[in-house]
Amino acid sequence: MTTDLQDVYWLWNDLVKASVWKPNLVIGVQKEMFAGHFFFDKMAKVELEPLAPDQMLEAYLRRFETTDPFTEDALLTLARMSRGIFRRFLRYITLTLNLWEGYPRPRGVIESATVREAVTVERLAEDMEAELVELFPKQSDLRLQAVRLLTYLEEVGPKKQSELGEELGVEGYVMSRLLVKLELHRYITRRREGTDKVMSLLGN
Repeated sequence: MTTDLQDVYWLWNDLVKASVWKPNLVIGVQKEMFAGHFFFDKMAKVELEPLAPDQMLEAYLRRFETTDPFTEDALLTLARMSRGIFRRFLRYITLTLNLWEGYPRPRGVIESATVREAVTVERLAEDMEAELVELFPKQSDLRLQAVRLLTYLEEVGPKKQSELGEELGVEGYVMSRLLVKLELHRYITRRREGTDKVMSLLGN
């Protein structure tokens, strides 16, 4: 990446020298790769916010004018799995279609169960690796557990903390550590309900 930015820097200098107009460049950089570099300080930086699931659904409807061959709930499930990243949304649509096309006919519409079969927890963990390394830099097992937890909350909705460990097969102290980290980094939110705490995905 440093080499690429170096090339962009010299391209910029050449454009400035050769053009009577003030040149401009737009460079897309993945946030997890955004580290210190002298060229970054010469840019106006704009951070794009993740898309909401209903925005992804709207984009699909604008392109195809129907949710077919998906149900609306299946597309929203794909959108939530994508965590607001549109290229992941497209990738997961492709994975689901490939699985669905392998079914014997008649196939019927694609429902959320097919989506979850096509887009596995391992696939989600692979795609979230870069962002979860910040939370659990040396524990790949905790990164996988975090993805399982987030996926489970997406499927079932808010859940009591005391029930999560048993239902996911995670020991209490490990679950507490996961929840603290995920809440700190704004993946989940916790609210007190009697003597227990209820976990939910942020925004749900």
